Amino acid sequence: MLEALQSSALAAAIGQSQVWLASLSALHLVGFTLVLGSAVVTNLRFLGALFPERPSTDVTAASTRLLLVGLVLSAASGALMFVPRAESAAANSMFRLKLGLVLVAVVLQVVVQPRAASTSPGTTGLMRALGLSGAVLWLGAALAACAFILLE
Repeated sequence: MLEALQSSALAAAIGQSQVWLASLSALHLVGFTLVLGSAVVTNLRFLGALFPERPSTDVTAASTRLLLVGLVLSAASGALMFVPRAESAAANSMFRLKLGLVLVAVVLQVVVQPRAASTSPGTTGLMRALGLSGAVLWLGAALAACAFILLE
């Protein structure tokens, strides 16, 4: 299946165009920047280091919307960049690690953290643990993405 995807007309069009690859890479970076920016805000709030006077539900609601916009940009551009190099990317352990970390981090930020924010108005030990976990997951995803680029 990956071989068929990689040998498709879409893969050829993207892979042979520096303009398309550069544009997709830029869009991917903008999306990931939105994701990381929103993750930093949410996780710093959970750690009690940012907006401690604001209800955590307000902070997480706003940052989750931004995260979802960034995810759509990153997923769409990432999927298109994947097509011309599907086999090599799928075989790359750093690529798989990045995707796994992103998946877990998204579940944490979109499902777990908002529920915790709605049940605790202040900063609790659980919220601090969730903030630290989120920060570690997103940092790991960013480092795995860099490693994928460098080791490809």
